[in-house]
Amino acid sequence: MAPIDASIYSKLVRRFRDFLPMGSSTSTPGPIDKRVLTSTKGSRIPPPAPTELPYLPRELRPTRVTAELHPRTQEIVDECHDFFIKNWPFKTETHKKRFCDEGYAWFNCILCPMGLDDRMVGVCKFLTTGFLIDDMLDRMSVEEGKAHNAVVIECCRGDRLPDREKPAQWIMYDLFQEFRQIDKELSDMLLKYTIDFFIAQTDADRSNIKNLQGYFEYRHADLGKGFMSGVMCFSMGLHVTPRELELLQPLEMNAMRHVTLVNDIASYEKEVLAAGKGAALGQLCSAVPIFIESFGVNEKSAMRIMWEAAREMEIEHFRLFEEVTNQCDSEALKLYAKGLEYQIAGNERWNLLTPRYNRSGGLPFNEGRIWG
Repeated sequence: MAPIDASIYSKLVRRFRDFLPMGSSTSTPGPIDKRVLTSTKGSRIPPPAPTELPYLPRELRPTRVTAELHPRTQEIVDECHDFFIKNWPFKTETHKKRFCDEGYAWFNCILCPMGLDDRMVGVCKFLTTGFLIDDMLDRMSVEEGKAHNAVVIECCRGDRLPDREKPAQWIMYDLFQEFRQIDKELSDMLLKYTIDFFIAQTDADRSNIKNLQGYFEYRHADLGKGFMSGVMCFSMGLHVTPRELELLQPLEMNAMRHVTLVNDIASYEKEVLAAGKGAALGQLCSAVPIFIESFGVNEKSAMRIMWEAAREMEIEHFRLFEEVTNQCDSEALKLYAKGLEYQIAGNERWNLLTPRYNRSGGLPFNEGRIWG
């Protein structure tokens, strides 16, 4: 890819000055080699990101954040995979293989490397079920999706006994029963974020978002207004005060924007494919078209601009961290901020590695797709 034209870069600076101050990176590149969603027993080092992807600019500045894996990643992933292979109605052996390759449990282990050992399998099952439900919704109308998620929400709350023939219902019911027994306060916080997440999944207005500010606001709701941090806090047993949460909001929003941009870049082809199937909840909802329209560029240039913005958000994370810790330097606040850093780093690494978005993975891009 060619470097960004100076006029486009100037426009980028103007467009993002309301979100963050622009700076320069001083980081150095890390090792980059192959794509394998696996882990050596006890290792916290994730596999390196690939370099040969159509949406990954060769001249992209290296990330300033460091991804780590939970030290029990492989056994956690194995247990989680065994559970879903046994209990989820995958159509074929190809679908089962695809599910394991996409690495949802592995994703949780790189998002929450500081998670407590006795909570990680449960939160991995939880996040994995969310991914599987998301793929189910791609085939549904808005009305069908709302009805489906309304039942799942009731099961999460414990207000309704699940249909044991429908895994999305009983898995979420059982998990929240387990979570409440482990830590009622954090499970209630996670439940609130989960409900926000399930409601936003079926938002009929998501295809009408036309500007970046509106899109970020939608995606903040779409991610459950702290959904990933709810998962993080529960997995870590991390309790923070209302004041600490208020101080952390700028870091939370900045991390959400980074996660959003990277996910939209990596998932764009998958989203276009889903939109082509015609279901209402498979509508294209991505920042890529917004950047294309805003900057008058093609898809590859839009993605390159998005990558540059993401790198600036990493710089902003550390600036905000210093600002916040000058007001409060509690251990809980610092752990939460470190967890956000791991979310940023882990989300990018998984997005670049998973065949959910990377069609150069072990299977053709649309072979064995859960909704295929």
